[in-house]
Amino acid sequence: MRYEPSSQGPEPVPALLRGLVRAPLARALPGPADGAGNGVAEGLAGLPTDERLGALLDLVRRQAAAVLGHGGPESVTPQRPFKELGFDSLSAVELRNRLRTATGRRLQATLIFDHPTPAALAHHLDAELFGATDVAAPVPAPAVAHPADEPIAIVGMSCGSPPGWTPRRRCGSCW
Repeated sequence: MRYEPSSQGPEPVPALLRGLVRAPLARALPGPADGAGNGVAEGLAGLPTDERLGALLDLVRRQAAAVLGHGGPESVTPQRPFKELGFDSLSAVELRNRLRTATGRRLQATLIFDHPTPAALAHHLDAELFGATDVAAPVPAPAVAHPADEPIAIVGMSCGSPPGWTPRRRCGSCW
């Protein structure tokens, strides 16, 4: 028996199999609202910090919504972690690529894992583009120096038998 689809578009999944198959995400095509090159940085350069952060947050939310196939940026809450929004490693790279295209800057592949919310990512982009203080950057722990003559402790543990107990069979190589 030969199966030939009746249309060229995606076919609906049969009701019995819908729980097993993920629906394909709707992908937005890049357009003029996505920004090009370094236009985002040039357009935001003269704005006050609060407005600049708001515009960067809007950019992050629009791009995240486009990657996830949502209708608009209102579905992406600024304080909700990207993992809870549905991002995985593949969609994280896609978001990074979109933000790289919009900002004209080279960004890390682990961007959304290092800055897990849209608000934290907007702060990071502000720091990357305008040299602002990155409040979400982790502070490294101070290194602790250990003296070279510090003794090494060797800890051992053994198990004793109750008084009066003797093994029926002894293993000469084990005892």
